[in-house]
Amino acid sequence: MTTVRRSLAAERGSLVSVCGLLGLSIVKGSVGWLTGSKALLADACHSAADCAGTFAAYLGLRRARLAPNAASSSRHPESVAAIVLSAILLVAGLEMGISSIRTVANGAEEAPGVGAVVVIAAGIGTREALIRYKRRCDSRCGIRGDRAGDNRSDIFASLTALVGTSGAVVGSWYDMPFLYVLDPAAGLVISVFVVRMGYRLTADVVRASNRTSIDDADVKTLLEAVQRIDGVVAVDEVKPQERGHYIVLDISIRVNPRISVFEGQDVANRVRRMLTKRFLHVMDVNVKVQPYDPGYPYKSNHQEEQLSSMLQ
Repeated sequence: MTTVRRSLAAERGSLVSVCGLLGLSIVKGSVGWLTGSKALLADACHSAADCAGTFAAYLGLRRARLAPNAASSSRHPESVAAIVLSAILLVAGLEMGISSIRTVANGAEEAPGVGAVVVIAAGIGTREALIRYKRRCDSRCGIRGDRAGDNRSDIFASLTALVGTSGAVVGSWYDMPFLYVLDPAAGLVISVFVVRMGYRLTADVVRASNRTSIDDADVKTLLEAVQRIDGVVAVDEVKPQERGHYIVLDISIRVNPRISVFEGQDVANRVRRMLTKRFLHVMDVNVKVQPYDPGYPYKSNHQEEQLSSMLQ
């Protein structure tokens, strides 16, 4: 699978997740409003938070495909969108939390309808299907599990809403009004999740603006792979930059100073092909070729004939 096809497949998986989560948020919010379920309204906010994070990741993937060599320090649309959405989520989470606290303090007068329970249960199944679909797309594209960015926090929030709403409905069936408070209590717990997600989304944007490298273990693995390529005498620098779920590498290598420019370019092409094929999360590789100088950074006692043999 080529780089462009991998990018398109990853974008498609993210876009399907965005559309699915947006639909879930609208349905949950509408039914929660009609049934008066605080837990379902909070669950809708949590699905919207998950949608916001997935949408920011989708924009990052799209930018990585259209402009893979763009500077990471520039202000990108996904960063602006993430900041705006995180601010909205923080306000929505706080508002839902305050409303739930008031309902718990004053006492819930009625339980939500059975429709709220049905929608929450259906939403759990839909969300699990979206997660599995996106992970299949990411797996085919070579995105590692620790980079996928998907988790089941939305499902955990829905389970909390399901427990609270179901308890309130059972209270209405068996004439136990004290159970009505379970629904707004679940809404209060989920509102904390929403505020937490809004904070994490903002923190991720701030960290990403200053992040220019990946894990040291990954850099070491890439460095060792480049050093084993035929024609590479030394590797001066491996500078990775993250682009969504992928990375772009800036590599500086040194080659035999006696080879031609064409041969040096051929070595660079081998480095680029090997890295993009072996490491599927590598979007692109920019290779800088320089002649090897035995006097830098250390002096050598080899004679010219011995140096020539060593480089060949």
